[in-house]
Amino acid sequence: MVEKDPQLSALEIGELDMFVESIVAWRVECVGNQAWVDWHIRLQKLNQQAVLEASSMQEELTKETLISCGKLPVLVHEAICIQVWRLKIYPQILKLEPAPAHTFGIYMVLYHEAAAVGLLETVLFHEDGAQCISEVMIDLLDYAVEQMTALLALLNNGYLKPPTAKELECETAIEELERQKRDLQFDISMRCISIVRYIAEHMEMAGVGASMATNLYKTHDVPALLAHLIQLQPWRRTDDKGELQTFNFGRWSKPTTEELSQMHRSEAQLWLCLRQLLLEPRLPHHYSIDDARRSIFCRLQARMTEDMLDQIPPLVDLKTFLCRLSVGDYSGLNRTNGVKNPGCTLIELVPQIKEDYLKQVHKRTKTIAKAQMHLFHLDGSDESRSMAKKLLESYTSDAALALDSGGAKCAKCGDKASKKCSRCKSEWYCGRECQVQQWPKHKEICDQFAKLCV
Repeated sequence: MVEKDPQLSALEIGELDMFVESIVAWRVECVGNQAWVDWHIRLQKLNQQAVLEASSMQEELTKETLISCGKLPVLVHEAICIQVWRLKIYPQILKLEPAPAHTFGIYMVLYHEAAAVGLLETVLFHEDGAQCISEVMIDLLDYAVEQMTALLALLNNGYLKPPTAKELECETAIEELERQKRDLQFDISMRCISIVRYIAEHMEMAGVGASMATNLYKTHDVPALLAHLIQLQPWRRTDDKGELQTFNFGRWSKPTTEELSQMHRSEAQLWLCLRQLLLEPRLPHHYSIDDARRSIFCRLQARMTEDMLDQIPPLVDLKTFLCRLSVGDYSGLNRTNGVKNPGCTLIELVPQIKEDYLKQVHKRTKTIAKAQMHLFHLDGSDESRSMAKKLLESYTSDAALALDSGGAKCAKCGDKASKKCSRCKSEWYCGRECQVQQWPKHKEICDQFAKLCV
């Protein structure tokens, strides 16, 4: 990723404190209304600002303000709120309107979850961020593991085989929305890998180590999940021309020679998280390594190359552990003083936030969907125009483009782009050839934005 301009900012003077102090947990039925859209734009800008600060080595004022105001738990609520909306309300909206004329409003809601998760990923890198969410850490772990399990489902359903140009041209509006939904799910899931790693590293500091260990090892079997993902390499795919692509900062692109020589960020996060869990002192008390698990872990040895260990030296300890596991008596890992450990008995903390949101919508999903449908109809009114302009500005601002792997990318080929669609100003191209090829797919959304924003 290129170095960020330290002077670039997503926020105006005074906006940071105002935006953070205004953060509150929203109810599912409020999603999509005007006040919620304003909050969505604020969340976008906060996320952009946090990443700019972290990647350009600035003082991380966004993180500090979120923590000092105690607002990080609200972001966990927000991600889970949209998850429930996606699972319960979104399908009802599509049943009521199987061929929606406008899909941008629905996409905005789906994207909101990714923005909340992105901001959490950035700030939880720090120990004080994990301490701030100690009360909801169990809920966040449950959410993150669900997303990583959803990633396995995407991979098993052929997600890494990208659609061809012809398939994209033939997409209906609802098919495009479903594809975008899968893309966002993939992005969220990849970010949750980092979140689970940070939780595993900071669970003792957050004061919930025993209960977190029970959830990591017994409830979810996170070590086996990580091992499966390492084997599947979800950060790599080949396009319809057979060329390698890697997933970086929310989009697929052709890796540079330098990127190919380095371990991918997501792969590094998976290995470091696995190391943390398998070398954790609590392991013998919570985790039984049977023959099936032993087989899963031992297969990873072949992937631990000398080049990898040079790049991430702490993984040497993990390789030593795996070697012992493959050639020695591993039964001792599950014994304390020679007696098989049955595991710890404790009062287990269980996630509550998702259950609370599900109660909000219980037997009301169709009613809520009917009430929200009109909010996503961009009808050309002054209110719709104003909302569309604000949203487009937040998605295509200089700050947003700076975070997108170093600048604007061509919507067709993914290369660096310098030309923007003059009509809707929402999509970029490297040249006229790509713009012409992309037009059949871009035409519908271009027409919508041109009518709304001009």
